[in-house]
Amino acid sequence: MITDNSETLRTILTEMLEKMGFTPGAIVVTPGAVEGQYQCAITIAEGQNFLIGQYGMNLAALQHLVRIIARKQIGERLDIVVDINEYFAEKKQLLEKEAKEALNEALQNNISVALRPMLPYERKIVHAYLSSNESVETESVGSGEERKVMVRPKPLSGE
Repeated sequence: MITDNSETLRTILTEMLEKMGFTPGAIVVTPGAVEGQYQCAITIAEGQNFLIGQYGMNLAALQHLVRIIARKQIGERLDIVVDINEYFAEKKQLLEKEAKEALNEALQNNISVALRPMLPYERKIVHAYLSSNESVETESVGSGEERKVMVRPKPLSGE
């Protein structure tokens, strides 16, 4: 049986934002292709910068809290993505562009290319984007705030 928790998630988000002093314009919760996946798109007129935070850190924290509250209320773990004014959607496009540039440089020059230090969710997007390309491999290197993705050409068969 497929359960749609969209309304519960919409209620959780509305209550959280109101308690934090924000007035959401719209909250659209869409179930994903796989059961338990949800996209939560929030439109907000004022205070967007506070909710998103530097490099999306506040938004990532908000998403984490929504997952915890939802798990407690619903009783199961859900894959929830919270986006405010399409911040993550735009960020994903920029990260994929950076990844593509690193891919091209790595393949053209047959070298390893280090991307700038990234947050965990940013590195995950880069790894996922490049995973479909069989010519390169990716690896996260470094620690803490200096952790970054390395893109390197895969060795040719027989090397």
